[in-house]
Amino acid sequence: MRRLLCAFGLALLLTLPSAPSAVANEGAPGALPPSVRIKPLMVPVVNAGRIEKYTQVEVNLEIGNALKLGEVQLSIPRLHDAILTAIYKGVDEGWIVRGNIANVPALRRRIDESVIAMFGKDVVSRILITPIARQSSLQ
Repeated sequence: MRRLLCAFGLALLLTLPSAPSAVANEGAPGALPPSVRIKPLMVPVVNAGRIEKYTQVEVNLEIGNALKLGEVQLSIPRLHDAILTAIYKGVDEGWIVRGNIANVPALRRRIDESVIAMFGKDVVSRILITPIARQSSLQ
């Protein structure tokens, strides 16, 4: 029995690849670029001067320059504030209407301007804005 287990283990060991596959290598086709997730932002939905409900928005920044990933991660609190400011500006400008993002390109541009001011151009390659939850206000 022991010989059978040893033979099976040896056969299994010989069938495993000796080098990591090309798909697992960084930069290989299909590999996702690094990204930074900003914790969900709570945005009030104001109607007739009164908070009607809240909506949460999550923002993910795809980092185009992987060498800057550490710097971006260290600046997440500043990014959070800058993105929240851009979202409130979006509410004022009419880009966010009753909790729905009506003008996504304008909001992305505003967030991108904030990111460029913080890190320079070509650090963030994409911005994903996702509404994730809505809550009724307390009546």
